[in-house]
Amino acid sequence: MSQSVGPLGSEVSVTRTGVRRRSGRGAWKGANALVLLRRTAFVTYSGDGACEIDKEATAALLKWAEQQHLGQDPDLLADVLTRRERALKALHAGRHTVVRLRARPQWRLVVGMGARENAYEIGLALHGTYGVPVIFGSTVKGLTAAWALETGQDSALMDTVFGAPRPGRPGTPRQGAVRFLDALPLETAKLARDVLTPHAQPYYRSTDTGESTAGQTAVAPAEHHNPIPVPFLTVRGTRFAVDLTGRDPEAVEQAAAWCTQACDALGAGAKTAAGYGYLAVDRDETWPRAPHHDTNGTTNGNGNGIRP
Repeated sequence: MSQSVGPLGSEVSVTRTGVRRRSGRGAWKGANALVLLRRTAFVTYSGDGACEIDKEATAALLKWAEQQHLGQDPDLLADVLTRRERALKALHAGRHTVVRLRARPQWRLVVGMGARENAYEIGLALHGTYGVPVIFGSTVKGLTAAWALETGQDSALMDTVFGAPRPGRPGTPRQGAVRFLDALPLETAKLARDVLTPHAQPYYRSTDTGESTAGQTAVAPAEHHNPIPVPFLTVRGTRFAVDLTGRDPEAVEQAAAWCTQACDALGAGAKTAAGYGYLAVDRDETWPRAPHHDTNGTTNGNGNGIRP
């Protein structure tokens, strides 16, 4: 029988049916995923006092995350979104351009898969305060910049949008004109369990994680290695608010155009080669455009066109 360690102490336990409270009945609802997934572990003790992580608890935690939607509180999420909207309205009133995009995974999304922020290495990007799934602003910005570079966009325009210097392009340090905010879910995020099954795990461990030491050779991949399933969490069917702001209307509009194309063509997060991470993006037309932009996203009066 495993025991829980961490902030929740003996209040939580794992069974074949999932995560449960020790006091009371029913599954653990409303728990912040930052605590339950990242700061709680289940261990088993041997006769000599040694302990080890209960690997079977991973299945119970993943089941809880899927069935209880990471313990997300719809009222809390509504308050968070209201706060974001108030902040954007204040920026707009201060003559900032605000573009609000809506992104929905075309299939499934997995961001933060390589994170090792918990005992079970359950990789999923979570907001640092609210514990809800998030696409970090740095991810959105990097994705957009990669698309602009890949499609051969003007370097000076990229410096204006993203700042300088950039990888492979030295230059005078300057701040980018566009802020990419963390993309928050617009509704209770839906989770789905998935599994990755590497067939040569000893090889990957000896080459990718630095476990090989001086004088030792990497383990060669071979068919006799046992496949080891690695479960992970994905987000599905959930709309995210992708918000961009800045004082330069042309730069913000250009970034929004690149971002829309990048989400569909490159995808966000991990395993895009397997179909994960591609996002369908549309614009929230309830937000006003900059005064000197028409509905087609082109400028009026200054000649600085927005490139598709």
